[in-house]
Amino acid sequence: MQKYPAITDALERYLTFRKRTVIDVGCGSGDTVRWLARQGARVTGLDSPEMLAKARRITPWGTEEYIEGTAQKMPVADESADAILFQASFHHVPSAAMANAIGECRRVLQNGGRAIFVEPVYRAGAYTEITRLVENEEVIQKEAYASIISLTGAGMTMEKEEFFFLERSFADYVHLLEFFIDDAERRATILTEARRITEKFSAAAALDFANFRYRSVCRLNILRKDGS
Repeated sequence: MQKYPAITDALERYLTFRKRTVIDVGCGSGDTVRWLARQGARVTGLDSPEMLAKARRITPWGTEEYIEGTAQKMPVADESADAILFQASFHHVPSAAMANAIGECRRVLQNGGRAIFVEPVYRAGAYTEITRLVENEEVIQKEAYASIISLTGAGMTMEKEEFFFLERSFADYVHLLEFFIDDAERRATILTEARRITEKFSAAAALDFANFRYRSVCRLNILRKDGS
């Protein structure tokens, strides 16, 4: 399985974003939005008002924009995007709304455009051992994958499917919780259990706690919208 320093390294390996119009759905902190802008893309990040407020606090690259929106209701014109990115976001679409999200993806993409999905994958002993403390997403992740695959029967062609991993430390996990969980008491409870689990894994690997790294396993799917 390929190891990448960051998800953007996986994206850069297969795709070119310069002068492309890109929608980042569920953009979170806006890190990838800013990265895409640095690559020369015309990029828009979609998310909730709460997430967008956090993204806007970080110094912008200068050409990106943020708009409130969801996968199932993108506030953009038909066939207006060269690429739509769902980075660890598609499994957050409610099950009942996934069909609408798939329809929106096809509506917004130009012919020849790419839908890019990067989704976490549960593996025993991997990073999901502690991310599942926030929410166990195994079932919804499987439903999300089934919806992604359904695009191949709806006028889109699968160009690439790749499993890869990133390395994540306990400090990375702390940063993740600080960004996404505002409730300090809940955050502290989760961190206590995550520390216990990480101490067990680091001891089994004969590594110092600070040096232990989880494998964060992801699946990349790139689909091309066929011309009419």
